[in-house]
Amino acid sequence: MADKYLILDSHGNAVAHGVSDYRPQGGEWRMVIDDGDLEEITKHTVICLVGDSDAVPAMEGKIIRREGNAVVLTPVRPLNQSVRANLRILTRFSSYIYPRSGRWKGREAIVSRDLSCGGLAFLCARKLEIGEQVQVVIPITAQPLLLDMKILRCSQEADGQFLYAAQFLDMVREEESMVREAVFSQQLRRG
Repeated sequence: MADKYLILDSHGNAVAHGVSDYRPQGGEWRMVIDDGDLEEITKHTVICLVGDSDAVPAMEGKIIRREGNAVVLTPVRPLNQSVRANLRILTRFSSYIYPRSGRWKGREAIVSRDLSCGGLAFLCARKLEIGEQVQVVIPITAQPLLLDMKILRCSQEADGQFLYAAQFLDMVREEESMVREAVFSQQLRRG
C-alpha cells in the first residue's frame, strides 16, 4: 500500500504531495510526486516529508536525483510526529462556535485565521475566557465536523474583534484524519 506525504521545502513551505510504498530505514527512497511543483522541490537539497497518518513516519530526506516524476532520497533523520500537528495553514472560512462551558448561550459567528491538526485560530466578536471550552463547526473537511476545543490565548484586533487560539480536544482517529486531510489539501493549495 502506498503512503501519502506532504512535501515541505527547506523553508517549511508546502510544495507538493508525494506517494511512496517504501518506508525509509536506510538506503535510497523513491518518492513519486503526484501533485505539486517538481521543479521547486529539486531546487532544495533537503526536504521534509510529512505522512498523512500516524502510521506513516515524518522524515527529513536529502535529494539525490530526479527520475521523471519522482525524486530519489536518502533519509537524513526522522522528524518528531508533532510536526504533523504543528502544520498550520492560513485559511479563511466562516463558521460558528457553541458554548460547552462559560456563561453564554446560543451560537457565535467566527472567521478562521489558521487551522492545524491540533487547533484553530479565529476571530470572534464575543469575549471568551481563557480555558473556556466551545464546539466549532469545521466546514472545510470532507464532511463538516463539530469539534470540541479549549481557548488558549486571546488578543484584541484593531477593529475590536478578538483573535483566539484554541486547541482541539478529545478528537477520535477519524476526526483527526479528516482535519489532517483538509490541512494537507489547503496547505498545498496555499503554496
